[in-house]
Amino acid sequence: MPESLENAAQRDTVMDVTEEQIARVYGQAYMGVIDKASNTAELVEELESLVGDVLGKFPQLEEALGSALVSHEEKEGLLDKILRGKASDQLLNFLKVMSAHGRLGILRSVARAVHRLHNEQSGRVEVDLSVAQKLDDKLQQEITATLKQALDAEPELSIHIDPALIAGFVVKVGDTVYDGSIRTRFEQARKAMVARAIEQIETRPETFFNGESG
Repeated sequence: MPESLENAAQRDTVMDVTEEQIARVYGQAYMGVIDKASNTAELVEELESLVGDVLGKFPQLEEALGSALVSHEEKEGLLDKILRGKASDQLLNFLKVMSAHGRLGILRSVARAVHRLHNEQSGRVEVDLSVAQKLDDKLQQEITATLKQALDAEPELSIHIDPALIAGFVVKVGDTVYDGSIRTRFEQARKAMVARAIEQIETRPETFFNGESG
C-alpha cells in the first residue's frame, strides 16, 4: 500500500539510503496520491514536464529550489508564484511537502522514479538499447515485438548509437544486461586466447617457449 507523503518524508529522515532509494519512496508517495485521480497519466506527465520544460529552461530556479540557503517559506512562496493556477493541486502540494523536508534537490530523481513506477503499473518496462548504427523502422519494430514477447510487457525503448559496438546490440532491462555486440565477442575471443596461452605456459612451459604448438 503506497505511503502517504508525510510518512515518506519521515521515513527518509531516519534511514541511511541513497538518493535513488529516497526518490523511489517519494515517487511511491506521489503515485499513491494521484492513483486516486481520474487523470493519473496526465499528472505523471505534469511532473515530468515541470522537470524537463521548466527546470530545464530555468536552471536558476532549480538551483534556488534545491539550495539549503533558501528557506522553506521562500521556496513555498516561489512555488505559489510560479505554479499557482497553472499546476494541479496534487503536484503543488507534493512539491511543498518535499520542500518542507529539504528534498526539492532530488526532484529530477523523483520524476524518474515516478515515470518508472507508472510504467510498472501500466504494464510497460524501460529498455535501453545500444546499437552500432541507426535502426530502420522495420528493424526497430521487429526488435520491439521480440522484446515484448520476451519480457511479457510493452517495452519503452531508449535507443543509443555506439559505433564502438561494431555490430550487434546491447540491451539493458533494469540491472540486467544482454550483450550481443561484436565488440564483446572479440573481447571474449581475446580472453579465451590469453587463457589458453596461460594454461599452456603452466602445464607445458617447455613446448611453449620452444615455439611448439600443442
